[in-house]
Amino acid sequence: MAYHKHILIKAYVSNAPRVNEEELNSWLTSLVENINMKAIIPARSKYVSAEGNAGLTGSVNIETSHIAVHIWCEEQPNLIQMDVYSCRDFQIETILNKLKEWSLISYHYWLIDRNGTGFDLLEIKSS
Repeated sequence: MAYHKHILIKAYVSNAPRVNEEELNSWLTSLVENINMKAIIPARSKYVSAEGNAGLTGSVNIETSHIAVHIWCEEQPNLIQMDVYSCRDFQIETILNKLKEWSLISYHYWLIDRNGTGFDLLEIKSS
């Protein structure tokens, strides 16, 4: 069965990496392994100093699409926006558990099926 799952997550954490690009790369690499995917372009991250958008941004390309994350590390708690898109099934709980490593405070997500005929909203959840 073909999947086209795309999860958009907005989360608040209290212990995200502040400017450590290698720490975010390691976290993304571990996330790929935890959701049983395969990286085709390794995780890469960069600290962005643009006013109003300062923080760490990172991504990894997986053989079934991508994972992207931005952390506003100068805010407390840290705001995280991320998305995971894959044509292979993955478990949302695994992603949320990975965010718990950064002391997850709250989250909101939309799970979308990007099927051949359009987009279907499958689930909305907040904590």
